[in-house]
Amino acid sequence: MADLGKKYCVNCLADVTNLRIRCAECQDIELCPECFSAGAEIGNHRRWHSYQQVDGGRFSLWGPEAEGGWTSREEQSLLDAIEQYGFGNWEDMAAHVGASRTPQEVMDHYVSMYIHGNLGKACIPDSIPNRVTDHTCPSGGPLSPSLTTPLPPLDISVAEQQQLGYMPLRDDYEIEYDQEAEKLISGLSVNYDDEDIEIEMKRAHVDMYVRKLRERQRRKNIARDYSLVPAFLGRDKKEKERERPGGAGGVGGAGGVIGLGGGATIIPTGSLSSCATATPKRKITKEEKEQRTKLRALCQFMPHREFEEFFDNMHKERMLRAKVRELQRYRRNGITRLDESVEYEAARHKREKRKENKSVTGSKRGSSVGGGATGLGAGVGAGGGVGGGGGVGAIKEEGKDSEFSSIENLPGFELLSDREKVLCNSMNLTPTRYVTVKTIIIKDHLQKRQGIPSKSRLPSYLDKVLKKRILNFLSESGWISREAS
Repeated sequence: MADLGKKYCVNCLADVTNLRIRCAECQDIELCPECFSAGAEIGNHRRWHSYQQVDGGRFSLWGPEAEGGWTSREEQSLLDAIEQYGFGNWEDMAAHVGASRTPQEVMDHYVSMYIHGNLGKACIPDSIPNRVTDHTCPSGGPLSPSLTTPLPPLDISVAEQQQLGYMPLRDDYEIEYDQEAEKLISGLSVNYDDEDIEIEMKRAHVDMYVRKLRERQRRKNIARDYSLVPAFLGRDKKEKERERPGGAGGVGGAGGVIGLGGGATIIPTGSLSSCATATPKRKITKEEKEQRTKLRALCQFMPHREFEEFFDNMHKERMLRAKVRELQRYRRNGITRLDESVEYEAARHKREKRKENKSVTGSKRGSSVGGGATGLGAGVGAGGGVGGGGGVGAIKEEGKDSEFSSIENLPGFELLSDREKVLCNSMNLTPTRYVTVKTIIIKDHLQKRQGIPSKSRLPSYLDKVLKKRILNFLSESGWISREAS
């Protein structure tokens, strides 16, 4: 009588009470899964007929070799429970599967069948391809040490901590950057009935909060790197006062104080002088201070060491440019060796001294002559003429040896002689225009000597005074005859 409730496959007579495939078009045709998969046909039944699955929920998913006799309904409840409660919450999962299963049985079955079993081996590979590797941490951890390792507390006194509102054990301040950032996540709560859009919104809030925390940490790192806290507390001024000979930490004291970025280090007095002489600090000019102020905005994008290297490289560039200009000036004056430049500079220094002495002597002579010739108009005029002539001569001499800053960077400057440079500088005439006028005048002079009539084709920018000066200069230099001038 116990076998009356059982069902059998019409093809192989196997027991299909727990799971069978019933034909929807043929009556009393029920097959086991193996015969249905093989496409068995009996009588008028064909393999393409419609069918329905009859599941009693009591068959074993893993076969008779699985331990514990887990049915298909229990397997489905187990998968629903682990999706709902998460891996590790075995008590709630056992209550969801049924009272017949203990938490230990639920854990053992899931680990053995779904993780270490064939299904786990097929779904969980040993090595995940295309996984992003974190190169910021040497051990390959998920986070960089700069984000996980807290910074050491600031070395400041209790009074200074109260002044800053600083908590050393937490490395926090009473007023942080973006003080209201915690409001983004203070009211968040994760519920299992949340919709996808609500979950994404909460994730966006958490992401914004994490970015604000990173910005806080970045600002703290900048303050540590550039020693902004000691500067705010005025420690740098105190250290400068101590480094002075009359300060408390001077040479006569027991020790000296030297600032090393983040704080002060006390060293013996004997080594203070040796350190000062070993690494002398370059004096910063006013222009460099202004340039450092302009570049202050770049400090937040690079560490202190890189910023100082960048600033030193800019100083080296300025020095190299000045050296290049000096070498170019030597070449324009015909100097090709460095040992010759020493003699040139010495001679130039003597000429400048001589010009200064002449100008001072001429000014004294003019004042004495003008003062001693009271009431004599001719005498005053003569004195003024002497003084004026001396001043003009000094100006001309100075212009001859000057660097011609107004025309030295113009094209054609290297084609001029020293006297021509003085002439162009005094007339405020560009080198290219002077060369053009000189070429026209010499060509016309040669045509007249050959008897060829020629018209004057001088440019319009050349007036009579400049033309006469250029003609006199060319005749004195021997380019043209005096009759032509």
